Amino acid sequence: MDTEKIIIGLVFLGTGLLFFFNNKNIARGTSALYQKLYTEKNLTVMFKVMGGILILGGLALLFLK
Repeated sequence: MDTEKIIIGLVFLGTGLLFFFNNKNIARGTSALYQKLYTEKNLTVMFKVMGGILILGGLALLFLK
């Protein structure tokens, strides 16, 4: 087995254990963050930016290929 795969596997294992056993504390913090972040005003800006990125990516794929 490669060393890279072992290191990545250990990182995934550690992150999974963190989420599995600390889920109540993580849920409290992220719910407060999401209530502040995902307002109607912020979502319209996020979707416009994402739409622009997708349009530019599509044009790049069409013309640069």
